[in-house]
Amino acid sequence: MIVDPARTLRTLQLTDEITAELTVLVGFNQDLVAEATRTSNRMRGLLTQFHPGLERVLGPRLDQQAVTWLLERYGSSAALR
Repeated sequence: MIVDPARTLRTLQLTDEITAELTVLVGFNQDLVAEATRTSNRMRGLLTQFHPGLERVLGPRLDQQAVTWLLERYGSSAALR
């Protein structure tokens, strides 16, 4: 069952070129993750500064598209009401 697919696996020979390409891709991924984290932290900091209650509600959900849409569209707790 599980053994059958394992028999068809082959060993990959990593050349220096493939290793370099993979290293670049991993670096891009790490940069994107770091940028997303910085942006989320900045948004949470601004929410905390201007409306701590709103940050407590929305802060943990900033990675959700609907939350960022709400903040873009309304921008304040008064407008959200």
